Amino acid sequence: MRKIKFRLDKKTDKKIISMAWPSIMEQILEMMVGMVSIIFMGRIGTDAVAAVGMVNMLMGFLQTVFFGLSMGTTVIVARVIGGGDKEEAKRTLIQSIYMAAIVGIFLSVSGKVFDVPILKLFFGGADVKVFNLGISYFGIILINLPFFVIDIVISGAMRGAGDTKTPMIITGLVNILNVILNTMLIFGVPALHIPAMGIIGSAMAVTISRIVSAALRVIVLFVHKGLKLNLSLKDDYSIKPKLMKRVINIGIPAFIEQAVMQGGFLILEVVIVTMGTTAMASYQVAINVNSIAFFPIFGFSIANTTLVGQSLGERRYRKAEHYAYESLKITMIVAFVIGMLMVIFARQLASIYSNDPVVIKESMGLIYTFGIIEPMLAILNICSATLKAAGDIKYVMVTSFVGLWSCRVFLSFGLNKWMGIGMLAVMIGIFFDFASRSVMYLIRMNKGEWKYLKV
Repeated sequence: MRKIKFRLDKKTDKKIISMAWPSIMEQILEMMVGMVSIIFMGRIGTDAVAAVGMVNMLMGFLQTVFFGLSMGTTVIVARVIGGGDKEEAKRTLIQSIYMAAIVGIFLSVSGKVFDVPILKLFFGGADVKVFNLGISYFGIILINLPFFVIDIVISGAMRGAGDTKTPMIITGLVNILNVILNTMLIFGVPALHIPAMGIIGSAMAVTISRIVSAALRVIVLFVHKGLKLNLSLKDDYSIKPKLMKRVINIGIPAFIEQAVMQGGFLILEVVIVTMGTTAMASYQVAINVNSIAFFPIFGFSIANTTLVGQSLGERRYRKAEHYAYESLKITMIVAFVIGMLMVIFARQLASIYSNDPVVIKESMGLIYTFGIIEPMLAILNICSATLKAAGDIKYVMVTSFVGLWSCRVFLSFGLNKWMGIGMLAVMIGIFFDFASRSVMYLIRMNKGEWKYLKV
């Protein structure tokens, strides 16, 4: 078991940071695609905001499938690139694109056929007007699913090859396009004979943006020869079941892990709803504040996945271990600073999202909790990223269930039910969830067995 020395390696840290910051920016820009729609819907009316928010929640759950495929692609590409086999990396990307297209088309067609039952299952209690607007929005958004999955998979492959800047640049360009299209299609441009289409216009804008994004990534793969991973018409485009299986072996546990987590988050929200409107509003405020603070941690975990994966592909196990622990140290420092700022400015951060004094006061308690445990979030994400890069994703999947469901969900529910302590129960549950998973992942990483796994 390795002892962690808190002495930073400047040369290694510089490489980690140079790879992490584009990923951080890309995640922020990706989030903005959905935010733009909500912001513009606010100018149309509450029903439109509710409808778009409703569909975005459902799409967020569907993204767990996309994440699994993307993670599988990233891990395998990083391994083979590290091993010096660029042709195998190309073949991995091609097979992943095939699978992405199949998954995307299946979900798109299934969603279109069963759109009403699906929305009724999740949001059957919504107002009739909101529900009908949601059906209209959902029907158009479904068109972009195949392109969205391909988009995410190509980005995952690029990151696995060590290129985090290209995905960031493309996402930035697509965001600009998305804002322009939303403005034009929602509110109309009489001079260009474009009518105001409201929520339909927003769905069209997002769909066009997603299609353009996928097209840009494919074009760049073929045109930009300076990329660390590119394609040509001379490459091998035959179907390779064994290579697909390698990606799926990582992708399925990654999907299950995300599904378990998203399901846990959803059930916890159901528990909080029983505590009242103020509790639900306070929780949403705190979650939004923490999601912004989470982006730097997530960026470093992406960089760590790539660097550890490539080092393992090179069979340089000490190098992989060095990257893992350096990433952990940097991210813990960043998380500690972010956590301190969250605690110090809790009231101001809460006030951005609400002007209700009761909601602000209650959400501050949750923000304090997130701020204090932010370093645990760093340990949790970096250690799990290391294990995923090594192919030890089944362990991450199982422990995600144990930590999140037993602590965050069941403990919160039990404490509130038997002691009636409301949001304090949620704070305790969140603390023990992060604490238990960070300890389990750190112990697993310290054992070092992950370095020798085959994927």
